[in-house]
Amino acid sequence: MAVFEKGSLFSQQRRFKLVPELYCEDIDKTKKFYVEVFGFEIKYERVEEQFAYFTLDGVDIMAEGINGIGRRWLTGKMEKPFGRGVNFQWDVAEIDDLYERVKASAPESIYLEMETKEYQCANAVAVQKQFIVQDPDGYLFRFCCDNSGL
Repeated sequence: MAVFEKGSLFSQQRRFKLVPELYCEDIDKTKKFYVEVFGFEIKYERVEEQFAYFTLDGVDIMAEGINGIGRRWLTGKMEKPFGRGVNFQWDVAEIDDLYERVKASAPESIYLEMETKEYQCANAVAVQKQFIVQDPDGYLFRFCCDNSGL
């Protein structure tokens, strides 16, 4: 458990926030997908670094072109699909609207069609509607909505 001194920068924050930075092959294609398909806004960008910072409903994601001039923190060779071994779960309130938006604007990106799935959670069962989208670089985003009332 982290302990911070009273009055420090971290003690003044109520929570920590995870903001993934995803490398992409074509920053323009990535920007178009995240804005037009997911509905993100570009909070800011550094064009010369092929970098964009996206935000939507409290969710932030950064994207950087693998051929940009920014710094690289790569632990291995970048081969598509990027993001192998991870999916980003995003809890949404209006999952049906988002699903219809994705189906209309980028149906080829749907990796898993909408389903209702049960998950064991300690002594209860959580029920959620979910679907998975694969972005142009291969990253998986699992959108879900709680249907269990837990």
